[in-house]
Amino acid sequence: MARLSARSNPTGLKEIDKGRVGLALSEVRGIRAFVLERLDLKQTGLEESLKIVVIARAGNTSQRFELGRAANFSREPQLLENLDFSHPIRFRILLHEEGSPKLAGSIENLKARDESQSESLLPMEPAQLGERVWKLHIGEDGPVLLFNSSVFPSAAGAENFLPFSSLVLPEALRQVLQKITEDSSSIEDEDGPWHPWSKWLDAIGAPRPPSSDEDEIYATWCDEVVDRFCARSRFATTLQAELLKGAGND
Repeated sequence: MARLSARSNPTGLKEIDKGRVGLALSEVRGIRAFVLERLDLKQTGLEESLKIVVIARAGNTSQRFELGRAANFSREPQLLENLDFSHPIRFRILLHEEGSPKLAGSIENLKARDESQSESLLPMEPAQLGERVWKLHIGEDGPVLLFNSSVFPSAAGAENFLPFSSLVLPEALRQVLQKITEDSSSIEDEDGPWHPWSKWLDAIGAPRPPSSDEDEIYATWCDEVVDRFCARSRFATTLQAELLKGAGND
């Protein structure tokens, strides 16, 4: 039988809106897994008899899952065991007729919802980072803050650990802002992944990136925005209080 190509893009392929899909990340017996919770094909012109293939990708590694027909696909956790977890995980969903390699539809570059984490402007994902505690990854769908999965059990565990949030988040933010200065128009594109950052700048009362060819002016803007963020979050004050409390218990 002809094998369905993960890179096929034949004429007539329908790209389905990401809002019709629900994907969730979790852990099963200590192994990372995903669940396809929802796939809505109503008013897409695609039949629910189509077979579903999910491709999970991380860096240069990938893993393939066949979940059955769209009408009654498997909602069981699928174990992610052969991926390079030092990179963010992204998914591609392919739809095809049984026995045919020709794709009928696809949903591209999907990010799964982490059940341990609420929605965030700067999403956090676990990764195998060796001796690094964190790393900022910037891809086509915006920035992701990777944290060492050997140190923190979940995104909430990292974010709620005061030394992590107070020391890491400001620097991660500075790197994000630095990326924005490379193409400041990206935050004005309402359909782009960077647009939420324009709303965030407005919310904290920060100006838009300056129009300049001088790196020093951009660096000053980045520092001013980080300073404003830290002042609102009161990182130094909160960390100082926590350290003093710990010293008082000695």
